Amino acid sequence: MKELNLALWGPSAAGKTALLAQLFLLPDAGRDWEIFPTKSSLPFIEQMQSRLQAENLFPKANVVGAVEKLLYHFVNRTAGTRALLQVEDRAGKDSEEMNEEWQQLLNAADGVVLLFDPMRERATLRDEVIRTLRRLHVASQREGEKDPRPIAVCLSKADLLIRRPEDSLRARREPDAFVRERMVPELAGWIDQYCAKYRLFPVSAAGIRVRRGVVEPVVFYDEGLQLRIGQGGEPFNLLEPFLWIFNQLEGGA
Repeated sequence: MKELNLALWGPSAAGKTALLAQLFLLPDAGRDWEIFPTKSSLPFIEQMQSRLQAENLFPKANVVGAVEKLLYHFVNRTAGTRALLQVEDRAGKDSEEMNEEWQQLLNAADGVVLLFDPMRERATLRDEVIRTLRRLHVASQREGEKDPRPIAVCLSKADLLIRRPEDSLRARREPDAFVRERMVPELAGWIDQYCAKYRLFPVSAAGIRVRRGVVEPVVFYDEGLQLRIGQGGEPFNLLEPFLWIFNQLEGGA
């Protein structure tokens, strides 16, 4: 089994921990790929299962300086192939500081998943994206060459942009076009300068719920004004960014 080293980056409150948890707990239905835990990831999975599914709460913010090392096995029984996903879940503040060690970790990865919150003010989002790519470029010492690795640029909380069942189909079937047309049309222009191979994905760890052809909100505030995840939500595009990177690294085979 070939080991693929993937890195995940995202600023505070972008949804990194929720994505990693739901990726295992609620993978997209109907996929050929299965995900299996390892000893290092089991405590994280069990903690998140209790918080997300039993308590219906979002994950707590990561502690600054703490690193959650996660290892998942991806198995495609139909094709008879396997892949290994290694990620480090860090506090958003650690990611935002982008220290030298963190830059080295990102540049050493075979593929990178970048996660941003599209609900941020446009200028803030633009600065986060460009600052991240600029720092990675300088640290890589590519001297003007674009990053050749597959980079999945994900926008979290995409459920907030789904108002009709047709929107959900569009986000799943044509994720790159959905982001370019309906979420952040300017995003590709910010990325093109630094990345040679990338794809855009709208993702949602909370998901949506469709009843009688109507999209209903899943995320809500309880009586104590605590944000919760309602029952019956269907997360979407959790696996796609990772599977796209695996496919690119295998040469599209």
